[in-house]
Amino acid sequence: MIFGMIERLRGWAMPYPFWLASLGARGEYLVRRDFHRRGYHCLATNWRHRHGEIDLIVANARRLVFVEVKTRGGPEPPPIGDTISHDQKRRLRRLAEIYRNRWPARDVPWQFVLALVSVPRTDTRFCRGIRIQLADLF
Repeated sequence: MIFGMIERLRGWAMPYPFWLASLGARGEYLVRRDFHRRGYHCLATNWRHRHGEIDLIVANARRLVFVEVKTRGGPEPPPIGDTISHDQKRRLRRLAEIYRNRWPARDVPWQFVLALVSVPRTDTRFCRGIRIQLADLF
């Protein structure tokens, strides 16, 4: 009973880790935590190549997921489709292919997800009122 209560409160009033000073790092932390709750394991964060960077790479037993995280503050978030350009999509697809070529099992299904994290400006210390929207890119 007490553990269930702690789980309910964790998403409501859990402070950000003290080492995450920027809004973008907080958004990536929240998305990583959300995927972990869904049963995914984090393979890489901020994976860099000379062509760019992928924010988060997670996987479960059936799928490899590449995640681009966009964190926005303010009362109303922008539409999720307007947060990424066609050039960015092309670059991210190329990066995903490069990572997959290094992956030992190349026949694993994969997907690319855009995560839009909306943080209200009034509550920057705690995780209240935060919304995470996920949309497939490819």
